[in-house]
Amino acid sequence: MPSSLLGLVLFVVCLVPGFIYMAARDLHLPERTSSAFRETTRVVLASLALDGIALAVFAVIRTAAPGLTPDTGRLVREGWGYVRDDYGRLTLWSCALLVAAAGAALAAARLLPRGPGPLSVESSWWLLFGRYPALTGARCTYVGCELVDGSYLAGVLKHFAHQAEETGDRELALVAPLEYRPRPGAPSRPLTDHQLVSVSARQIKFLTVTYLDHIPRPGQVPRARAEQDEPTRSMPTGSPTSSAITGTPSSP
Repeated sequence: MPSSLLGLVLFVVCLVPGFIYMAARDLHLPERTSSAFRETTRVVLASLALDGIALAVFAVIRTAAPGLTPDTGRLVREGWGYVRDDYGRLTLWSCALLVAAAGAALAAARLLPRGPGPLSVESSWWLLFGRYPALTGARCTYVGCELVDGSYLAGVLKHFAHQAEETGDRELALVAPLEYRPRPGAPSRPLTDHQLVSVSARQIKFLTVTYLDHIPRPGQVPRARAEQDEPTRSMPTGSPTSSAITGTPSSP
């Protein structure tokens, strides 16, 4: 560990690209729970790779236009003496390299796929609400929830918990148009006085999912299929059929 305050600051700054990479990665892929050692190792290794890329770019610029960059040879030989003489340019280039490494982290988090193996297992919620709608080009996802007490709730998906662990602590949020049935056999009715509702996974018995090619209007509960000449989108193997794109779940 660094023995001085400056060393600690430099150590933390060098880890910033790896932290940005891991944080951005969790926004685009299911969140995974790992040990502190594994998470720290990922951040450190990602930081080393991204900092190395930034330094390689600096080396190319230094070779092509040495007058624009700090004199790294003097920095090594003179240390703080050179820092005091040229602190302005050193600060500017340090910030530029940090921004470049952070940009590379964001690009890598978005573009690099998650490799195969047990750590790439995705939850059913992520497949139903994240991957399949993107593959079909659906504009919204209509979700029906049969709850453990027999009631039924349906609406357009607003957001959902996307961690990989399928626990009862997860929640999903539905937005209008909302439909509710208080008990089996009772008629369903629209919830016109509410805009959002949160549903706990612990209370859900099963889900019905429909991918729509349009966003329902407020007060409208999707029921009918679209016209037969609607284009059919392909679905991946093992996923819901393409006919579910424009259909809607019936109330249980």
